[in-house]
Amino acid sequence: MIVASAWGIASKGRAARKRVAAAALGLLLALTALAGGHGLLVPAQAAASAQAAPADRSAQVVGAGRAAKPNPAYVVTPGITFNHPFRDGQRGKIHRKIAKTLKNVPAGGQVRVITWNFDSPYLAHRFIAAHERGVSVQIIMSRGLARSQGNNLARSYPMVRRAFERGNDDRPKELQSWIRTCKQTCRGRKGSMHSKLMLVNRSGATNWIVMQGSGNLTGAAAVQQFNDWTTVTENQPLYDGWMQMWDQAVQDRNFPPMRFTTGNVTTMFAPHKGEIDPALSVLNKVQCTGATNTPDGRTKVRVANAVWGEARGARIARKVRELDRAGCDVEIVFMMMQRRIRHILRGTRAKQMVYIIGATADKFKDRYVHMKGLAVQGNVDGRPDGNVVLSSSENWTRLGWHSDEENIIIRDDPALTQKYMDHVDLIYREAPRKLSNYVNSADPDPTPRTRGHSDTEYLGPKEYPFHELEAELS
Repeated sequence: MIVASAWGIASKGRAARKRVAAAALGLLLALTALAGGHGLLVPAQAAASAQAAPADRSAQVVGAGRAAKPNPAYVVTPGITFNHPFRDGQRGKIHRKIAKTLKNVPAGGQVRVITWNFDSPYLAHRFIAAHERGVSVQIIMSRGLARSQGNNLARSYPMVRRAFERGNDDRPKELQSWIRTCKQTCRGRKGSMHSKLMLVNRSGATNWIVMQGSGNLTGAAAVQQFNDWTTVTENQPLYDGWMQMWDQAVQDRNFPPMRFTTGNVTTMFAPHKGEIDPALSVLNKVQCTGATNTPDGRTKVRVANAVWGEARGARIARKVRELDRAGCDVEIVFMMMQRRIRHILRGTRAKQMVYIIGATADKFKDRYVHMKGLAVQGNVDGRPDGNVVLSSSENWTRLGWHSDEENIIIRDDPALTQKYMDHVDLIYREAPRKLSNYVNSADPDPTPRTRGHSDTEYLGPKEYPFHELEAELS
C-alpha cells in the first residue's frame, strides 16, 4: 500500500502558487517521462528532474500556437459539479467544465484521461484542439467500446486517434499524444476498464488538477444521466499519487492495491482485492445521534449509487439499513438493484430515478441516476460536526470491486457536503419510483423517440421489457 501522506501536504497561499506555477512545466517532464516507463514517482525524483528540465518546452512543440491561446489568468474552480438531464443549461455542465479546463492548458502542458466510454464529438474536438496547440494529451478507454466504433471518423476514438498521429513525430517523446486501450483492466487481471478521470498539470493559473466522477465522456452522460464530477486543485501530493496510478495503467499489467491520503483527501483505486469497501470505510464510522451540525442532532446520510448487486451490494445495503434503524436520517437514490437488495432496504427512504418514455422495446429513452457515491453530515469519524463526501466511478457490484475504478473521499468540507446533500434531496423529490414499483432500466439511447410523450411520462413496470439487465448481476 502506498501512503502519500508521507510526502507532506501541498503549500497553500499566493506565494506558494507562484512557486508551483514556475516549476510546473519542468516538473511535468519528469512526470510524463516516468509515466512512459516502469518506475513509481517519489518526491525526491520529481524535484531532481524538475531542476534538470528546462522551464518551458513550448517552443519545441510542433503545433504550438495554432489554436486560440489559453488565458493564463483562468482559474479552475475546485469542488463538485452536477448535471441535470431535465434542465436547460444544466445538462452539459460537467462537459463544459472539462472543455474550459482543456481550453486553457498551455503548449507543453499535459492532459491524462481514463474513461470507460468515449463517444462525444464535443469533447473529441476539444482534445484535438489541445493537441494541435502543443499539449500532450493521452487517453485510455475500454477496448471493446473502442473497437465497436470501427474506423468511422465521426466517432470519437478513430477521430482522435487519426488527429493525434499528426505532429507527434516532431515532438519529444514525453510530449506526444495518443489514445489507446488496455487488454481488460489496466491494473488488474479481470474486470473492466471503468474509471472516469482527467489529470492536468496546469490550466490557466491553476496547477495540479485532479478531476474524477461518475460520468463517461459521452453524450448520454451529459444529457440523459445524473452525474457528478469532483475537482481538486493545487494539491501536488494528490496529483503525484494519481500520476503513479497512471504510470501503472499505461503498463497494462497487474499491480497491488493503491490507497493513500493527502490532507483531507483519501484516494482508493480498484482493483481492491482484500481491502475494506470504500463505502463501508465511511459508513462504518457513522454514529446516528449527537450531531452538532444538523438541526435535530441526527446524522444525515445521503446515498446516490447507480447499481447495487451481489454480496457486495448486499453488505452495503445492510449497513445502510442498520444506520436507518439506529436513527440516522437516511435517503437513497439509485438506478438498479437486485431483488434481494431491495428486500434488505425495504422500509428505508429509497427511490429509483428512472424516467422512461416510449411504448415498445425499440422506442424509448430513459434518464436515470448514474452517480456512484454518498455524503455524511453529522457524527462521523469521531467528530460530532463531521462532513464526508465519497465520489466515485464505481458501482457497488462484484465487477466494480475487480475493475479499474477510482474513489475519492473528501472530509471536513462543509460546503461540498451540503451541496452533495442538496443534490441528492433534489433527485429524491423528482424521482418517480419507489422500491414497490421498481423497473429494470439503463439504456443510453441518445435519440429520443417519444410518440408524443412529455419528459415527465414513463411506462409502467410491466411494459418495460429489459429484464435481462438485472439478470446480468446474478
